[in-house]
Amino acid sequence: MKFTVKSNELISAINKVISVTPTRSTLPILGNLFFSLEGKELTIMGSDLEVYIEVKIYVDGKNDGQVAVPAKKLETLLQNLPGKDLNFDLQNGFKLIIKTKGGKWTITGEDPNDFPMPAEVEDSGKINIDAGILTRYLSKAIHAASTDELRRSMNGVYFEIRKNEFKVVSTDGHRLVKIVKSDFDYSGEKTNMLVPIKTCQLMTKLFRGASKSQSDDDSAESDTSSDGGIVTIYFSSEFLKCTYNNISINSRLIDDTFPNYDSVIPSDNEKILKVAKNDLIGAVKRSIIMSDQVTNKTSFNIAESELKVKAVNNEYGTDADETIDCSFTESEEFEIAFNGKYLLEAIQHFDNDTLLFDFSTPLKASIIRPSDPNQNEDLMMLVMPVRNI
Repeated sequence: MKFTVKSNELISAINKVISVTPTRSTLPILGNLFFSLEGKELTIMGSDLEVYIEVKIYVDGKNDGQVAVPAKKLETLLQNLPGKDLNFDLQNGFKLIIKTKGGKWTITGEDPNDFPMPAEVEDSGKINIDAGILTRYLSKAIHAASTDELRRSMNGVYFEIRKNEFKVVSTDGHRLVKIVKSDFDYSGEKTNMLVPIKTCQLMTKLFRGASKSQSDDDSAESDTSSDGGIVTIYFSSEFLKCTYNNISINSRLIDDTFPNYDSVIPSDNEKILKVAKNDLIGAVKRSIIMSDQVTNKTSFNIAESELKVKAVNNEYGTDADETIDCSFTESEEFEIAFNGKYLLEAIQHFDNDTLLFDFSTPLKASIIRPSDPNQNEDLMMLVMPVRNI
């Protein structure tokens, strides 16, 4: 294997791949990056066995070949060689010689045949989705997924795909996010998959980063219009492969049944609160500071045009009582309490300036919606209350 590449281009590719490389593993080969050169195309892959990231870049290739290279050592060296042309030459014994105009370094790699390859996504289904839409939806859903390994069926984001509809759902039993795109270009059979949190985080980070590099603004965050790039997702009953530009992510799916989320979404919440998002975010943030540090309980006391956001911590003698303007459909006062941190995480993930809260009773789940939803998009977040005692 022999090629020439600019150090900044190689560092950029390695930074994407190395995020899944384990620092310690019972399989030492995973501490390496897999390099494969064919013609002018260099493929770099990293894995922790659950997730594989693969990045392709164009180089001045001279001789094809493969090698597994110690990830951390190579990364550290390249970070100290910015802006230089690098010449790579693989010698016998998997010795990789790296040369610049003023220096030479040798790294001993390992047999590339020892590096595990991702499973093929056989008999796969396929969907195409705009990169901006996918990363936007995932960024809103990930926070509500459970990180408790004992609740495996909630350790990911649920994708449900049917004719003209793409849906993502996440929940940890205390909050829930559901986003439905109703003009989705898909005419195949209904399918669903439970994608691990880590895989969703990687898609959000890598695909959003790649799409932003094509645009100077972040308009995809508040718009469902095209972001200029398409993510292709191949899926089977066990595996998922997502490709966008020069990046591919292969992942094992969670083999478990996602909870029946529709059964917990109330349909009779007739009390409607309308409030400015930024006003509410500020009030809730301040209430959390003064709240009980175990429960983070934040109370809403709602009248026709006033929302009082309250919190108290009797142990430390602190409290918060703040009033913000709102509109409420009920003439009688209504009081309900939430875990303030859960509530804050939910409202911060809305793009709109004004939010709607749908209430029923102080003991039933509340629904948060945008007051001005995007066209062909249904976004809702559910937060369970805590006892207001």
